Amino acid sequence: MMNFTLSDTWLTQLPADIYDQLAHCLSLHGMVCAELFSRPDSALVQQLTLLTPINAATVADLNAILSQEQLLDALRQQPAHVYDLLLLGRLGLDTSLAEPVLRFVRQQMYVSEEQIEAIKGYCIDLSEAFLASVEQHLAETDRAVAGRLGQHRLQVEEVFFTHSRALEAVAEPLPSVASVRFNEPQLQMVRLAVLLVHSLPADSEVPFLQAVLQLPALQPEHLEATAERLGTLQAGEQLTLTMPELVQLYQAMQVCGLVFVSDVLASLGLEDFMSGPPEPSGATAADATGKGPMSSRQAVGEMVSGFTEWVQANFAEEPAIAQARQEIADLTDLV
Repeated sequence: MMNFTLSDTWLTQLPADIYDQLAHCLSLHGMVCAELFSRPDSALVQQLTLLTPINAATVADLNAILSQEQLLDALRQQPAHVYDLLLLGRLGLDTSLAEPVLRFVRQQMYVSEEQIEAIKGYCIDLSEAFLASVEQHLAETDRAVAGRLGQHRLQVEEVFFTHSRALEAVAEPLPSVASVRFNEPQLQMVRLAVLLVHSLPADSEVPFLQAVLQLPALQPEHLEATAERLGTLQAGEQLTLTMPELVQLYQAMQVCGLVFVSDVLASLGLEDFMSGPPEPSGATAADATGKGPMSSRQAVGEMVSGFTEWVQANFAEEPAIAQARQEIADLTDLV
């Protein structure tokens, strides 16, 4: 694994607005890397794990950089991670990995195809300039390290180019593993869950929300595509799901359920909206079965439980579902 340090002198000479200059570049490259490492079984990712410490978790950490101070801290403590994120991101932008990312960015920014290509080109040029700056600094301070870094970059690029065809094959549509039909309340619940997760604030200081934003299956570009499908789906219509899509809905529903039964709901400003009407007093509050009216939180809890229990019952042996369950279990410790 390649590792190096950047001198304090070099870091202090960086522009005072270096984060602002690199923000869009870091974001775009980070989303491409998240897309790359969402396919851990691909030959490309398996080869890259032999060359770089970057993985889905480190990508999520780097994607959480939101300020000049955080960027400088990363460059001091893990410069090789930042370097490899930009290197892998710019390589990925020239492959099919970039397609869902660029589609998501285009929709979010309301720009044309020509404009998104210009943004892509600008970010690639910017990342190359930054990588070259790091390489030049090391060449001036430690030629041996600079030489190893140059060799590291060539190895990563060679792996990318060697497995480019395999990468395209991985990008082909995955087989469907499940087929579901939601009634109207269930469909509205699933839409709400996806929208809620997609709308979580990226700059929140709530540990639970920070952890949710790092889950590979719940990255914005993936949620955007799912939201589009659910938006056109009719109640009772068949919805086929691949394993990544099933994991995404499973985790989105679980996260939604955790939000609604915890103080996180209040931190998002939704407590009054979802608390439901006050319970009436007296006998008229009960229905023919003797049960009182169900609150919004109770309704959410029942629908979340129904879907997640169905997934767990039918896909208990699937490694992807087992991992998704563990990730959700880890989240519950933060609620």
